[in-house]
Amino acid sequence: MSIIYGKLWQFTDYIKPMDFTIHQYLLASEPSILLAAGTVQEAERNIPEIKRILGNKSLSYIFISHMETDEAGGVFLLQKEYPDVCVICGNLSARELYGWGYSGEIKTVKGGECLNDGELSLRFINYPSEVHLQDGLLCFEENSGVLYSSDLMMSFGDAGGKIIESEWKPQGISEDRLPAGRLEILRSSLGGIIPEFVAVGHGFCIKIR
Repeated sequence: MSIIYGKLWQFTDYIKPMDFTIHQYLLASEPSILLAAGTVQEAERNIPEIKRILGNKSLSYIFISHMETDEAGGVFLLQKEYPDVCVICGNLSARELYGWGYSGEIKTVKGGECLNDGELSLRFINYPSEVHLQDGLLCFEENSGVLYSSDLMMSFGDAGGKIIESEWKPQGISEDRLPAGRLEILRSSLGGIIPEFVAVGHGFCIKIR
């Protein structure tokens, strides 16, 4: 656990046999938001650190890009610790959350929508990451310039606390994961934002130069 950029804290697991990292992020803004709930084991590890970072403040939001264990597995544990927390997610994830033990507030959003609350100005981008390439979401926090890219910009390596620098090139997103039509829509959507920092779900974070 470490500050990775501004008020953004990174929590990391490194899986050595796969040479692969898994990250969750806490943006300690007012209100605060956790980007990915993590697995049950990750949530159990992260909760004491979240409590230490936030002190007597509550965790206000959890953003869930799509329904995978590393994105949502520990969401029910976070709700136990923060009963008033609100999960922000797409419609498909919202339908699945109850099966993952979550019974709290849910805010469903779509790509192109925005949510403004205090220091948070969140813009959501459709990202076909759900089962059968249905739309999940990416999240861009405009005030901090942080884009949470979920599984989109993944890389291998022991990447905890490590940052690379790169230009912002949405057209350079790999063609090996999405059908061409969906990829072009995603590239166009990402072309409409200019992040300062990309908080990746897996791999090395990116400082935009």
